[in-house]
Amino acid sequence: MLIKSLTMINFRKYEQVSMEFGQHTNILHGENGSGKTTILEAIHSLAYTRSFKTRLDADLSRHGQVGYQLKGLFADHLGADHEVRLKVESARKKLVSVNNDNLSSRAQIIGRFPLVSLTPEDGELTFGTPEIRRLFFNKLLSQVDPAYLEDLQTYARILKQRNAMLQAYANDGVPIDRMLISTLDDQRAKISVQLHHARSRHISEFKKLLYTAYGRLEQEKSLKMAFISNIRITASEPESLYRQAYQDSLVEDMRKGTTTRGPHRDIFSFFLDTKDLRKFGSQGEHKLVLVATKFAEGRFLENFLEEPPVFLLDDLFAELDVKRSLMIVESLEGEHQIFITATDLADLRNHGLKIEGDTLQVINAGKIQANG
Repeated sequence: MLIKSLTMINFRKYEQVSMEFGQHTNILHGENGSGKTTILEAIHSLAYTRSFKTRLDADLSRHGQVGYQLKGLFADHLGADHEVRLKVESARKKLVSVNNDNLSSRAQIIGRFPLVSLTPEDGELTFGTPEIRRLFFNKLLSQVDPAYLEDLQTYARILKQRNAMLQAYANDGVPIDRMLISTLDDQRAKISVQLHHARSRHISEFKKLLYTAYGRLEQEKSLKMAFISNIRITASEPESLYRQAYQDSLVEDMRKGTTTRGPHRDIFSFFLDTKDLRKFGSQGEHKLVLVATKFAEGRFLENFLEEPPVFLLDDLFAELDVKRSLMIVESLEGEHQIFITATDLADLRNHGLKIEGDTLQVINAGKIQANG
């Protein structure tokens, strides 16, 4: 997969601008605030209908404007072109089309244009809360497993309805409809089993890729990743185990006004030499695990979708030494389209990156902004 061209209208600081990209390495350079990361945001928004920096479309509109438009021309590994258009007219109206066919939901585009983004915001994947890691793996698995995405959406709808009842009880004393909540929990138990099995199966494959990727970056320490189910499940009668756990936790749920048990509380953790990375890892160790996770993400998507993803690398070389930085770029060059942001081209040269050649496109984001 690669993106050949991009048009932005009223997106962030850009009023209206179009640009074309090279098939291999694209370097976006310019001063801070010149719009480098915005270009990556636009590409990500086209593939996933949202930015990697914010979920609020209002934050993406140019100052004084309501809404924005994006258009991108993607090409798959067979050479077929796909035009994606994203038009946001208001906070509640977002239109997405692929080859002039309007999509009715995000699910119709998830996984069609695989991307891997590595940005400063992604640091929260290892530093942040369990919820952030759940979101990461939900997004990843949803791209390769449509049934998982459907189950995830169904579970979210059930959870929303259940939590609304619990909140009404905790805040205002509204009586709980025990029959309704029992029905919801029966439905939730069935979906929970399917989510658990899908996570277990896919995470087992992901870990193999993760350990291989980390081993190429670091040989002195051992990385392990754990998927810990919120409810202990055995091979026999897992649905009844979920159902019983939901019944047993109802009193606590009513007291807290929220659902305390289920797949939405599953935990994904990283360990270096048996120590919890989140608690004990240095900044450099976090960065290496993050980079390895993103490499594994790319390989995972490619294995399942049979389409090489585009890599969006924002501030890649921060906190990485020259040897590892060059190793990362060299491992991607030739097989993937890469976007690298930089404030200083000389710094890229110092990291061993070649700044000239037929396989490389250099784009001055500041000049585009000035001409836009």
